[in-house]
Amino acid sequence: MKIIAHRGSSALRPENTIASFDLAVESGFNLIELDIHLSRDDVPVVIHDETVDRTTNGSGKINSLKLSEIKKLNAGQNFNSNIRFNESIPSLSEIIKRYKNSSHIFIEIKSNDKKIISILGEILNKNNLYNSKKNDAMSIGIPGVSIISFNINQLIISKKLLPNINHGYLVKITEEEHINLCKKYGFLGIFPYIKSINPKFVNLAKSANIFIGAWGLIDDDDIYLAKKLGLSGITVDDPEDANKKLQRFNI
Repeated sequence: MKIIAHRGSSALRPENTIASFDLAVESGFNLIELDIHLSRDDVPVVIHDETVDRTTNGSGKINSLKLSEIKKLNAGQNFNSNIRFNESIPSLSEIIKRYKNSSHIFIEIKSNDKKIISILGEILNKNNLYNSKKNDAMSIGIPGVSIISFNINQLIISKKLLPNINHGYLVKITEEEHINLCKKYGFLGIFPYIKSINPKFVNLAKSANIFIGAWGLIDDDDIYLAKKLGLSGITVDDPEDANKKLQRFNI
């Protein structure tokens, strides 16, 4: 089972920052997940929310701020820790340049702005991360990227523009129709909320040669369920702790 570091090692470091991604990769977890929004000057930046309010010392919507303004904010100030962090919000280009040779990067499109997809494609091409041929099953190669989103329309557009890149559909519930959508549009992965997954859905995904991951794991029971179900991967805030638990459960 693949362990994907959710916004890096976000249980121990400020989410979606260099400190968080560095800790994950240095601890041996080289599958990292991040979120992107588009700044006012059309730069994809790595942050989960559509505003900077929760995770930084600033306020305002990402798409109303220029990159230069975003870079002045401290993305580590609000992190609950004895350690004081001074971390800037990274651009997607910064992250790719730093980790492309050591990691597989799961890029979650949060923005509803359609421009972000063509800009993302340009960044991938510039960094030689655009695959020259299609994958038959979801490949988690290094270097490599996968594009994921809850927004089915953004995924459809992205798949058309970047047909040889892995795409994964994030869902809150499991329905057979979600598998059908993945097959229809050529998405090679599906990522439901852990507590919504059942053995039948796992079998449907695997029979369709679709990578099935899970998000929203918060306790030992969730980790145990993921292993019992035989999932392809899990997205977790503390990958090292999750790995220890997986090793402990004998199923």
